[in-house]
Amino acid sequence: MIHKLSIRNFRSFEKFDATFNKNFVYIHGLNGCGKTSILESIYFCATTKSHRSSDEKEMIRHEQPFLQVKLTTDDDRYDIVLTKHGKRASINGVEKRKISDFFGHLRVVMFAPEDLDLIKGSPSIRRQFMDLEWMQLNKKYLRMLNTYKQILKQRNSLLKKLNFESDYTFLNILGDQLYETGMDIMKERQLMLDKLGVYFDEVYQKFSHHHVKIIYQPDVDEKSFRNHLSKQQKQDILYQSTLAGPHRDDFYIEFNGFDAKGYASQGEQRLIVVTLKLALLKLIENETKQKVILLLDDVLSELDQDKQHTFLENMPKEHQIIMNSALPIEGEHIQMIYIPKE
Repeated sequence: MIHKLSIRNFRSFEKFDATFNKNFVYIHGLNGCGKTSILESIYFCATTKSHRSSDEKEMIRHEQPFLQVKLTTDDDRYDIVLTKHGKRASINGVEKRKISDFFGHLRVVMFAPEDLDLIKGSPSIRRQFMDLEWMQLNKKYLRMLNTYKQILKQRNSLLKKLNFESDYTFLNILGDQLYETGMDIMKERQLMLDKLGVYFDEVYQKFSHHHVKIIYQPDVDEKSFRNHLSKQQKQDILYQSTLAGPHRDDFYIEFNGFDAKGYASQGEQRLIVVTLKLALLKLIENETKQKVILLLDDVLSELDQDKQHTFLENMPKEHQIIMNSALPIEGEHIQMIYIPKE
């Protein structure tokens, strides 16, 4: 459980400090007051990434040289600083030289409106979801990904220098290495989605009578990947890029037997993604035997009143929930934090 949050120069906030004393923290205030930034700062401290922007430096307050987020939980103290030159992170006062040693220590799951892109967006968004969530639970998978990216970068660089008459010896060596690591990644992704799918179906049935399923779509199967790397080098040379492999994988959500992207309403899509995040929380808890912080950004929008009530009734009360909305709600078990608009 998070007890204290302190942020400096984060988005619109020059300074913000809060003490959390309940498992359910509800942040409310007018639109534009910075509610989402508070959740984003917690997510950043846990994952070293922003859920809103690929350029993390956008989080630094205008004309300031750095941002800082400090968190105190039941067990640990986290401190992360971002400047235009990089990140510095520590746990309990001990600096982590590798960001990968800091990443994944504090367990969080976040839902934000941008997550609807898990249904409507590009395959790269869904690959990022698979990779980010599984590497937090599996350091071996993180090493696999880093190895694959290094080999892929090296192979693509070589492809730019070759022509059809070139010697393919080194290209084939890199192809063998890419194949071995790539197959391991595909097996891990299938395993992750299979495990997540069990919880996904279980949680979704609490909210809806529809049927949903996660379908993994690897770019190639084992035989096709092997064949591409060993027999279709000319195609890759022509395009100066590796055209097949897990760097082009995808998945989709099946809704009553069809792709949710085209067959589920906006409200249903939102419920599907929220449910996916609740399933992820269960997966993390099961894999790590640890409680998870659940961050919910504007989660009730576009859910009808019945589903809002069902959602609030079925939230995992054994985990800390930090949620925001423009509207206040009532409850003795809820800690209300009001953010005034500057």
